Amino acid sequence: MTADDILWSFINENISSAPEVRAESNPDSPENQLALTVIALRSEVGLSQREFAARIGMKQSQLARIETGRQIPKLKTLARLASVAGYEVKVSLVPFKRQQEKPTEP
Repeated sequence: MTADDILWSFINENISSAPEVRAESNPDSPENQLALTVIALRSEVGLSQREFAARIGMKQSQLARIETGRQIPKLKTLARLASVAGYEVKVSLVPFKRQQEKPTEP
């Protein structure tokens, strides 16, 4: 990666096929995107779930739930996850993508 941000394209190309990600979930859901981002953070520093969780001060099972999208971390926990990998959390709100309306026929 050339930027300091973890890019969705990187996650999609390198992580989305990971067995930790549940196949039945919607890959575009915010929960799944967050889970993939946490997996990418951990992968970037080259740690197992157990090692990463220990550095954060949580149990491996809790990290596993976050990485599968079954648990949404609090913002404080997310900040700790990011910090261990050398990142900080930045929250942004973006408008919904609007579908183009079909022109009505006269």
